[in-house]
Amino acid sequence: MAKLGLNHGLHQRQDMVLAPRMLQAIEVLALPGADLEGWLMEQAEGNEALVVEAPRPELTSDRGVLEPSRSRAAAMRASDDHHALLMAQPDRSLSLSDTVEEQLAARDAGGELREWVRFLVDCLDPSGLLGDSDEELMALAVAADIALAGTESGWSLLGRAIGELQQLEPAGIGARSSVEALLLQLDPTDGDYALLCSLLEDFLFELSRNRRPSVAAKLGLELGELDRLLGVLGQLETRPAAHLTEDAAPTIQPDVMVHKDGELVSVELVRGLLPSVTIDPMAEELLGGGALDGEARGYLRGKVDRARSVAEAVEMRGVTLLRVAEGVIRRQPLFMTDGLSGLSPLSMTELAAELELAPSTISRAVAGKSMQTPFGILPLRQFFQTSTSTAGEGGAAATEAVRIRVKHLIDDEDPSAPLSDEAIVEALGDSGLAVARRTVAKYRKELGIPSSYQRKRHV
Repeated sequence: MAKLGLNHGLHQRQDMVLAPRMLQAIEVLALPGADLEGWLMEQAEGNEALVVEAPRPELTSDRGVLEPSRSRAAAMRASDDHHALLMAQPDRSLSLSDTVEEQLAARDAGGELREWVRFLVDCLDPSGLLGDSDEELMALAVAADIALAGTESGWSLLGRAIGELQQLEPAGIGARSSVEALLLQLDPTDGDYALLCSLLEDFLFELSRNRRPSVAAKLGLELGELDRLLGVLGQLETRPAAHLTEDAAPTIQPDVMVHKDGELVSVELVRGLLPSVTIDPMAEELLGGGALDGEARGYLRGKVDRARSVAEAVEMRGVTLLRVAEGVIRRQPLFMTDGLSGLSPLSMTELAAELELAPSTISRAVAGKSMQTPFGILPLRQFFQTSTSTAGEGGAAATEAVRIRVKHLIDDEDPSAPLSDEAIVEALGDSGLAVARRTVAKYRKELGIPSSYQRKRHV
């Protein structure tokens, strides 16, 4: 008979339990600046011991200097840069509805017609186009209880309102397609009006295939004249109201700034665009006095402790972000002179080891954060680059540097004989960069550059 037995063993396991304060610090570190402000306001609403004040542009920034000393000129220039950054933050522009309303007030439009135009503005897509069919618009008008909607008079008002809307600024709003938006932006009194309309209505397909010689021949034009007309069309907007829509992309606000003055490089936190976080002094005074009973004291102590935890998490966020930004600039020394083309391969694991932080901390610190540099505002993640093999002694090049090299090669090519992807691979190889053709094609597409066939200029 088989014997059944129990096998006992002792297993030891070590679990890391994160304290609530550590979890909160991790959460705050990962928040971009815009989200941090909203999160702080929510915390303040639920905690009377936490004081969150609106951003104050006059606040100075915390600076980290990568050299032992800092000249007065460098400090003054950094201060000027910071002031310019704050002053560059745009005021909230008028919405499309506001813009249309101002124009309607100056036009002789009856009450019912004005109501229909306002209704149509609400039906526009973010580009300013009116994509719904007339039937769909009428159904929406009936549901919205617009005057005379669904009646014969309502159909007449709909047509008139569309015509009225299409006469307003920005030119092209209310168009039923992007092509119609371009047509609405043309000046009927222009001597080229008929040719421009023909290019938009009859030759878009051929132009998209770069068949310019064929189009020019059909219109009886020289290539130079056709190019001039295409230049006119290139100045028109296919999305006429994109810059006025209320859901437009928000302005990027950098979290850190880097500046170079001679050999001196400084990195600083941009504090003036974030709220200040403090503990209510009255709450601390009450807690230190003897006026509160045990229950009230316990309640207030909990509030003060949570407020202090928030303040410490925000402070730690700034300290960690500054350390990471300094580390990035220190590991990318050529960036300050060469820009993105000077980036070297760098992983978060490498920087984490240098700063004695976890790679996940580096990832959270750079997530959604950006840096103001002499070359514009750039995402911090962009400074972490994978490598592309090289044929020289350097061993590897950053992908961003290779991407920029591809762009420079195409910028400098002969338009009448543009470089194929294979030719670009050969040119990169001559400079010591071993890159596959599919990689070149990928970078070209990421840069928004068409193929050599589409780039060819006919002369």
